[in-house]
Amino acid sequence: MREAIGGTWLFQIVIVFILLFTGFMCLTINRSKAFNVKDQIIQTIQSYNGIDTGSSVENSEALAEIVSYIKDNSYRTAGKVPADEKVNGEKIPYTCYNRDGKEDRDNPVFCIAKMPSDKDACAGDTCFNELPDMSYYRVVVFYQLDLPIFKELFSFKIVGDTKTMYGGPK
Repeated sequence: MREAIGGTWLFQIVIVFILLFTGFMCLTINRSKAFNVKDQIIQTIQSYNGIDTGSSVENSEALAEIVSYIKDNSYRTAGKVPADEKVNGEKIPYTCYNRDGKEDRDNPVFCIAKMPSDKDACAGDTCFNELPDMSYYRVVVFYQLDLPIFKELFSFKIVGDTKTMYGGPK
């Protein structure tokens, strides 16, 4: 009887370690995929010198390329819309999209916000406001700790910024 109980405890310990290892592997794979998606979105936005966040997939080549990449790589993780960013006292909202490239504030796959850069360059008391329209884009993607039995346990987000771009779509 004593050996049967000892075997059960050993079996439970092995199951717990298998679940922990599986959870760790799921988390690392999902995080890696999310970083790749974020990097590809940033690279696409930079190659098109910006993106019109109010347009649809049919009207924007950059958005169509992003959606195509997401579908090709089976990226399905969704999250919650991030809170509006505050830049220079101005609230900047995120435009969020689902897997099909349609705006979605309920279950977005990625979000993009166009952040204005400071146009005034000052040297001492003299300010020059002759700089062109400068902005950068902030991209948010999501990943989850998703165990096979327990489903989604935790949801995380990854935030990335593009380089500063001049001009571009409004």
